[in-house]
Amino acid sequence: MRTGSDATAFTMPGPAGHAPGSPGNPLDDPRPMSYLLIPLISRTAAELPPLREALRSWVTVVATAADPCLVLDRDGRIAGISTSAAALVDEEPAALVGRRLVGDVFAIVDFSAAAQPLGDRAHVPPTQALAGGVLSRGLIRIRRPDGTTATLDAISAPLHDSDGAIIGSLTFFAPVAGH
Repeated sequence: MRTGSDATAFTMPGPAGHAPGSPGNPLDDPRPMSYLLIPLISRTAAELPPLREALRSWVTVVATAADPCLVLDRDGRIAGISTSAAALVDEEPAALVGRRLVGDVFAIVDFSAAAQPLGDRAHVPPTQALAGGVLSRGLIRIRRPDGTTATLDAISAPLHDSDGAIIGSLTFFAPVAGH
């Protein structure tokens, strides 16, 4: 893991939590808060797929998120993934970057009792947001490496560059209990 001089510092308004203009809203505080971003991926830049600068900021956010979430690039490959999302498939985040989500990382299965694999033909919210350019939400069922299945509620939004072109998608997952 790289640390030290590889860290990037920046400032931004305080954390959200109150409506703009409401009493005690930290976003109305003119004093900036400082955050320190430490690269979480230990692979060299040559080993990782190139990222557009607009996508890189989303990858940084996802890599430090506590919630299960990920960013796909335009080609449907994982550009960034949270530790909790990687844990859904018993992997470390760095091992998943650059791999295709559907068919390579997530073994998508149907909702039948037999849990038949859907393979590359699976249309799931992260890839639907890429293809359609609109918000997508739905349930997906994955087979974990230990053979068990998990049902996830997935909500995905397309990510655009300053010219409006789709450069990726951002997805959050919520495990569905009892499935």
